[in-house]
Amino acid sequence: MGLNDDMLWEVQWHPAGGGPFRRVVMTRRGLRRLLVILGVVAVLALGVVGILPLGLKGFLARFTVAAAQRENQALRDRGELMREHAFAAAQRLYARLQRARRLAWAVGAPAGTCREACEPPPPQTTSDDAVVAWLETYGPRLDGLASELASPTLTPPCRLTNLPAAAPIDMSRAVPVAVFGWQTSPFTGKTMAQHGATLAAHLGEAVVAPGAGVVLFAGSVHERRANEWTRFGNVVVVDHGGGVVTVFGHLQEVAVRRGQTLTRGQRLGTVGQTGWTRVPALYFEVRWPLGGVSRPIDPALVTLSLPEDHLDARMSAPAGDLPDDFAPLPHLMGSGTAHEPARSRRRPQVPS
Repeated sequence: MGLNDDMLWEVQWHPAGGGPFRRVVMTRRGLRRLLVILGVVAVLALGVVGILPLGLKGFLARFTVAAAQRENQALRDRGELMREHAFAAAQRLYARLQRARRLAWAVGAPAGTCREACEPPPPQTTSDDAVVAWLETYGPRLDGLASELASPTLTPPCRLTNLPAAAPIDMSRAVPVAVFGWQTSPFTGKTMAQHGATLAAHLGEAVVAPGAGVVLFAGSVHERRANEWTRFGNVVVVDHGGGVVTVFGHLQEVAVRRGQTLTRGQRLGTVGQTGWTRVPALYFEVRWPLGGVSRPIDPALVTLSLPEDHLDARMSAPAGDLPDDFAPLPHLMGSGTAHEPARSRRRPQVPS
């Protein structure tokens, strides 16, 4: 077959078996179409190749940003947790410092260390640097107090086993309703001196000795000369030595007798509603040698389980600004009319 002007070439296939043959004819027009198609395909291919790195890069970038965001959030969560732990550690350190200061005062540690004021830890709204600075400032003070408490030169007023540092009642089952200082009387509505702490508790709750000692008095008072004591109802007084005395009032049951020797934690009675009290309660008083006289002080200075919100003021003035009108022990001891039953009768709540 001949080629005309539009035909460029022709390809024919002749089967060896004698079957029909096939041919392909390429014309100028067909070649131009083929070239256009190839050009379009090449342009598309180049576009895809050019765009693919950008898409891959974007995908990788999104993956990297998401991972960084997750890591940053994890770091923020960890930092917040460490911040909470730091503030909690500061609160625990402050509580231990205050307890150590009270104990150091009670056992006669040098005045400079235990009476040096301790600022409370900063609130959580402050910066991290503030709490770190507080911990660095007051952390070593706890070590210093521990060293002084271990010193053999301490001069407590009584033996350490006698020191009334333990709670006279299970504080998880008691509520302070009146603390040491000036209080409003529920009977008269007038301001009166409270020389001890009043702890409300369930009737019959056990009362124990906060330190070893000897019972000076146990029972109720019917002697007019000792009338100051009648408002406490059934009373137990324990001498711990060195001018340290504890008083327990409003008892229901009195489980000890005068002259009996007690050990710390030994049961001496139960919570009652005798004397001047509207609810079952324990009146707890600590008398301490001050200026050669045994007089009531804030019991929270010595009994560490009691709350003490004014420690610095109490250390400078353990007896506060209360007058010297507390019930005198000689009147009680000299009355000679103590009634000492195992369970005493309940006395009227309101004074006559």
